[in-house]
Amino acid sequence: MEAKGIVAAYFEALSNGEIEKAFSNFIPETKWYQPGNNKFSGLKNNLSEIFQMLEEIMADSAGNMVVKPTGPMLQSGDLVSVPVWFTAKKGTKTMSLGGMDLFQIKDGKIVHVWTFSDDQLVDDAFFGK
Repeated sequence: MEAKGIVAAYFEALSNGEIEKAFSNFIPETKWYQPGNNKFSGLKNNLSEIFQMLEEIMADSAGNMVVKPTGPMLQSGDLVSVPVWFTAKKGTKTMSLGGMDLFQIKDGKIVHVWTFSDDQLVDDAFFGK
C-alpha cells in the first residue's frame, strides 16, 4: 500500500472507533511527538507510550476528543502531511482547532508522527499541566 493509503487507513479506522485496527499501521517502536507545554506534550517512544497518552487524553476530555482530516493528504518522499480539525470538551471548557499531522512511512508502516496545532496556547490552556 502506498504511503497516503496507509495514513488514510489509519484515519478511517480511527473514525470508526477501531483503535486496534488504526494502530496496526504502526510499528511497535513508532515515535510520536506531541507539541506544546501541557501534560501530554513531548516525545512518546513506542506504541505503549502512545496508547497511554491517548487513553489519558480521552479520560481528560470525557471521551469526546475527535480528530478529523479536513483536506488533501500531501506526500513528499516518505512523509505524508494531513490537515486536521480537532475538538474536545471537558466541563465548561471547549476546544476547536485546526492543525497538521505529519507521518513518516517506512516499509508500509507508520514509524514517526508529529502533530501541530494552529494555536498551541489554546491547546495548552485546555489540557493544562
